[in-house]
Amino acid sequence: MFTILSTIYLLIGLGQVVLVRSSECQCGRPNVMSMRIVGGRRAVPHSFPWTVAILKNDRMHCGGAMITNKHVLSAGHCFKWDNFLTMEVFIGLDNLDDLKNVEKRNISNVVIHELFTSTAVRDENDIAIATLHQPVVFNDNIVPICLPNPGEDFTNRIGTIVGWGRIGVEKSSSKVLLKASLRILSDEDCMNSQLAQHLKPTMMCAFSKGKDGCQGDSGGPLLVLQPEGKYVQSGVVSWGIGCADPRYPGVYTKVSDYIAWILQHTADGARCNS
Repeated sequence: MFTILSTIYLLIGLGQVVLVRSSECQCGRPNVMSMRIVGGRRAVPHSFPWTVAILKNDRMHCGGAMITNKHVLSAGHCFKWDNFLTMEVFIGLDNLDDLKNVEKRNISNVVIHELFTSTAVRDENDIAIATLHQPVVFNDNIVPICLPNPGEDFTNRIGTIVGWGRIGVEKSSSKVLLKASLRILSDEDCMNSQLAQHLKPTMMCAFSKGKDGCQGDSGGPLLVLQPEGKYVQSGVVSWGIGCADPRYPGVYTKVSDYIAWILQHTADGARCNS
């Protein structure tokens, strides 16, 4: 059984002292009890319990990951041109046709990175934090993801993307959560791809033949399993050309470059132990 023992502690930083409630849950722990993803396979239900679906007008819009009990980490482009008041967040979801025990939340606020920019091809500083109108309670099926250390490098690590996005170009979204494993490329290999002219240092590339994220997976997490058995979010699904096109790796926002910004905008949320 998942239990939470809450305490109050002082969070000191960013020039202010904030009272935050902490839990004895652990972030990034996959639940073994229980992006369009192209070339993916069915995830064990609730095995990635931080993953959320963001629907707009009852249709799959973007993905995201719980990082506190009231904050979702996602992509800036998911909100830049769309009204978040038309969106709903599904938490603890596995199958879109089975919403039993799924928590649904509206969004009360969205902070898009202040340096977000967009061109016809790519988005830069493509990261955002959505605040839920009401917090969730952590349980077996709802666990926040761990954040990486500032500047942490994941070159040549195997990353996992998860989502309910389209399973191919011109194909429909998946009803069940899919996952796919990708190799995270070095910055050098990324710059040697045909995307080089569009890349910035705050972006990372990942690729495996026949696998990719697609429309609807935007904003979802790129996860890396650490040796101690917990996942950290290394990236946010950002942009790409086509889906699983071997000429173009998928591009992700480097979460480790934004840790201070993330903590600044989620200071009033409850976190799990790392």
